[in-house]
Amino acid sequence: MPKKEKKKKSWKERQRERQRAQEAEHIRLEVERKYASGHKGWPKGKIFGTVCLIAIILVAYGVWQSTQPSQPSTEPPPINPTNPLQTPYEFTMRDINGTRFWLKDFKGKVIAIHIMGVGCHGQIDPINDNQLTQLKTVCSSFCGNQPVKLITVAVATCPSSDLAQIRNIYGITWPLGNDADDGIMDIAQKYAAKGDGTIVLIDKAFHISTSYSTITASTMSSKINQLLQG
Repeated sequence: MPKKEKKKKSWKERQRERQRAQEAEHIRLEVERKYASGHKGWPKGKIFGTVCLIAIILVAYGVWQSTQPSQPSTEPPPINPTNPLQTPYEFTMRDINGTRFWLKDFKGKVIAIHIMGVGCHGQIDPINDNQLTQLKTVCSSFCGNQPVKLITVAVATCPSSDLAQIRNIYGITWPLGNDADDGIMDIAQKYAAKGDGTIVLIDKAFHISTSYSTITASTMSSKINQLLQG
């Protein structure tokens, strides 16, 4: 039977373990000092037994605490920058209405892919507040009357990320889906060359044109017009 792989501990879990070990050592030294100075009449064996008992209690508490489920962070998950793509990465995703689409469906159009981390209750970082606001303005100029397609790829690892609420707040009329639905998060990994909030433009010939960390609607509109004429 193959050995079960040991789950890799997170940085926070390792920090908690180190902190518990430091606390246990501090208490042990303090007890030894106290009894050595104030209870000189105690037998060494009794002092040692007391110290061991305290250490056992601390270790047992630490083990119990480590088995408790950790509370999910309400902050958006980190999106680490990757190497810029040379050619578009093909992917499929469901939007929050349940409609599946493929990136290849939009070949021949100018495509803007927006990568956005979302917290457990719909929190987004300020960069995505800006990006969604700018995309809304761009969409009002191009969506429906020009061969332009906007896609927002959320990275939401909690079931209560309220993507529908985000869609309503920002007036998102373009496809919005969750890259974490299939547990792979491959889209963000491929396209987030500038981290959370990355916007990647793909030209009509299906080539990567450029990517942005922050952008204004006027700059994006100008670039899209160039790609439409290309």
